[in-house]
Amino acid sequence: MVTLANPKKALIQRFYDIGSPYYAEIFGQHIHDGYYLTGKESRAEAGENLIKYLVEKARISAGAKILDVGCGIGGSSVWLANNIGAKTVGITISPGQVEMAHASSVRNHADSAFYLMDAEKMEFDSAFDVIWAVAVCTHLENQPEFIQRATRFLNQKGSFIIFDWMLASGAKRFRDDVSVKSVRRGMLLQSMHTLAEYQAWFAASGYDVLHVEDITPFTIKTWDDAISMAQQPAVWKLAYQLAVKEGKEVFAFLRSLNSMKTAMEKGKIIAGAIIARKN
Repeated sequence: MVTLANPKKALIQRFYDIGSPYYAEIFGQHIHDGYYLTGKESRAEAGENLIKYLVEKARISAGAKILDVGCGIGGSSVWLANNIGAKTVGITISPGQVEMAHASSVRNHADSAFYLMDAEKMEFDSAFDVIWAVAVCTHLENQPEFIQRATRFLNQKGSFIIFDWMLASGAKRFRDDVSVKSVRRGMLLQSMHTLAEYQAWFAASGYDVLHVEDITPFTIKTWDDAISMAQQPAVWKLAYQLAVKEGKEVFAFLRSLNSMKTAMEKGKIIAGAIIARKN
């Protein structure tokens, strides 16, 4: 078991331990945003589209060794292993997610391994060709330090991929916004930054930034789908069952779905993608 002194991080661990089976039941294997090219995709198809988009923009080679930071229940790791022949290693602070991810890799015959590890304290004996950080950085307390630490485990000319929810430019006036606060509280986000800040961190760590994009127009339907699912009686039944164990955090999460959509529609939060190459 990873011992977490940070009480906020311990809450994230506990929340995903309890909640991940429910998320898998509702969302499937990809519990991150979807990328909607036509708007007619299923939730599962849109989830895979986001992975395809990042793979294409990063030009990941077949057989690459990929570190999946904040791997969730293994959706990206298994997809990358089975679709581009990658060798994937996933890390998460949730023991429940490690168990579910391992079961998925066995079920899908994927070349994937999963470990219980805090991304902000990670240690490896070897390096990777790609660091894949999808919908995880906002859960971290100190993102610049995370990038510096992760850089130690990335091969020269390796790719560092980040997709996450970010503050729009002019972040200072949005940090205290009601909808932004609701998102941070409900989704247990420890830190939020702008695309420009990520670019600066990569530059300071010796990277060439290859691709930067606000892809909110392609991902915002994620929240329509999530809100629609959250309104179903079966979801609320699951939420009440979960609330017995985790209390008010479950309902704060459900309320934050509407807050996320509102914040994105009003240009306060974006879905940002950035891909950098280590020199």
